[in-house]
Amino acid sequence: MGVLFFKPIPRLAIWGHTLVKDYFGYHDFPDGVGQAWSFSCQKGASNICETAPYQGKTLLELWQEHQELFGHPNEQFPVIISLVGPEDDLSIQVHPDVKAALKLGYQAGKNEAWYFIEAEPGAKIVYGHNAKDEADLTHYIKEEQWDKLIRHLEVHPDDFVYLPAGLLHALKKGSVVYEIQQATDVTFRFYDYHRKDANGNERELHLKEAIECLSYDQKEMENKLTTVMTSLENGEQTVFIDNDSFTVTKLELTGENHYYHDNYQLATVVRGSGTVDGVPIKVGDNFLIPQGNKIVFDGHMTIMMTTR
Repeated sequence: MGVLFFKPIPRLAIWGHTLVKDYFGYHDFPDGVGQAWSFSCQKGASNICETAPYQGKTLLELWQEHQELFGHPNEQFPVIISLVGPEDDLSIQVHPDVKAALKLGYQAGKNEAWYFIEAEPGAKIVYGHNAKDEADLTHYIKEEQWDKLIRHLEVHPDDFVYLPAGLLHALKKGSVVYEIQQATDVTFRFYDYHRKDANGNERELHLKEAIECLSYDQKEMENKLTTVMTSLENGEQTVFIDNDSFTVTKLELTGENHYYHDNYQLATVVRGSGTVDGVPIKVGDNFLIPQGNKIVFDGHMTIMMTTR
């Protein structure tokens, strides 16, 4: 079985416009898209396969009916993979950990990670906060001392940032991002800069729920990762993270490479172009490499891959 290509799903956002559409060549997307879901098994929002013999099937259907492609029977599909192009700052958010997620009826918490395909000079993200405990946090909020409360992290092209559940975080404009998140599709909005919509209304916040999930662990606000790099025939492989939530790998390819992995991989081309098993691929293409599949890449390109 060769690789299987999937159609991305557009996701409208008030902070989106045309960046995702233009950067990734998704010309059929409407304006206003902030992100594209490359791989999702959410009910009502699962990617459609474009490759025979599964053409027209959703990723969710394949996960449920064709586990020979994946090798993870009796498990939930673990992640949502997105390509994100914010043209305004996102709201500041926090995700639930396992304990909080179970109370809401979910089977897992929501850890997340970002790989920065592009980042303008001086680009930053929200990454953590300065409150010592909930009482300290409440003081910052009551006094509207958001600038003193919120921490920022400068980001650059090729940076990888891990966002454990409970971490206060937000993307800001000035970047293009490959995003990995656990498939628990719930987010609590902590602060939105008092922005108003066309009717003069501010977006709903989930402050109580966000505070209940918030971590005060300063070590989680340092983004310290141990990456593993190995040489390929023509290129380099970097494993950014490998934990219980997901494994994220980058392939930097500069020619022909024979690739094999005993696990499935969700692959997205984020830079350059080339071929996979002789089929042309380019930026924005998303394909499943079934478990135990031997394939051949050729070209000059960067491919991001996620599995569990």
